[in-house]
Amino acid sequence: MSQKPSKVLMLLGMYDPNMHRGIAKAAKEWGWHLDINMMKTFRLPERWTGDGIICSLNSERRLAEYILNSKVPCVDLSIWRSDLPIHRVVADNRRIGMLAADHLSTYGHKHFAWYAYDRTPFGDERFRGYRERLAKVGLNPERLDGRGAHRIDVVLQRLRKLSRPCAIFAKSDLDASWIMSACLQEGYRVPEDFAILGVDNNELICELLPTALSSVSQNQELIGYRGANVLQSLMTGKRISQKTHFVEPGGVEVRQSTDAIAVEDIIVRQTLETMNAKYRHDIEIGQLAAQAGIHRNQLEARFKKTMHTTIHQKLIEIRIAKASELLKESLLSVEDIAVLTGFCHAPHLSRVFKTRRGISPLHYRKSFSR
Repeated sequence: MSQKPSKVLMLLGMYDPNMHRGIAKAAKEWGWHLDINMMKTFRLPERWTGDGIICSLNSERRLAEYILNSKVPCVDLSIWRSDLPIHRVVADNRRIGMLAADHLSTYGHKHFAWYAYDRTPFGDERFRGYRERLAKVGLNPERLDGRGAHRIDVVLQRLRKLSRPCAIFAKSDLDASWIMSACLQEGYRVPEDFAILGVDNNELICELLPTALSSVSQNQELIGYRGANVLQSLMTGKRISQKTHFVEPGGVEVRQSTDAIAVEDIIVRQTLETMNAKYRHDIEIGQLAAQAGIHRNQLEARFKKTMHTTIHQKLIEIRIAKASELLKESLLSVEDIAVLTGFCHAPHLSRVFKTRRGISPLHYRKSFSR
């Protein structure tokens, strides 16, 4: 007699098609009967019986109560209700904020801001990572959120007080869309006056805005897939001591809204452009100085004053960002990636990567595998 398939209820309080795709893929592999009826009725099922629930809780109390009363294994894919004693697989929102700061810093910004239409637990974590990363180079983001953040007149007043060019990191693509509209309504240019970065990489939003929006990918499909696999383990009686599992963000999809060097010093800007174009080759500071027509020490001083870091450290930052993209998006070996990103050999890349990212290149790549 064949084993009866597990019946799993999907309750996504915040629906995401990529997350659904990841859950569906795992469901197919495990032979689940995936119950998605709530998507049609928008009502919690009455007298539902099954083997497990995969959900993304939000601020609605009824969802949390339903989960707690169900008495079956459950995995949550959000941090809205981190107070509940259930397993969860979630985006590393603090890392998302750090990644945003790294991306915007690469373009030479000295002024930064944060915008959130409303306050959420994941938004707080993203802002925390953003602020922490900027604090390491002595910078602090201005806040456009808080009271009145949903009022165009209040936000425009706050925008006018910001030094330009300024980089704005928004809580989500929807929030980024809102702040972009405010900027354009006031006659500001994006990205020349305000570079804007969102989160979610929702192509239906990002690609159709007046200025295509750069965005951090949460890796939602992988979150759904891993969450479903954790649920499968729980339903088969396996004990999992770790309650919360974090998924590394998928990187930044660069579009027009941030793709501009924001440096007033033309020599520093040209130096950055050269570094971004030739990062895979040997780059001598003396050659960069000769190209700029000034002494090496002068170039170093101007660069540090403008970028808050040295030329060498900025070049390493650019190379690590490129290596991260290749590790995530290609099947190239670490040795090949090292050559393509100017590190010459794999041990050098591995050493620097672990210092900068906190994990080895192979572990970084593995964090994106299913």
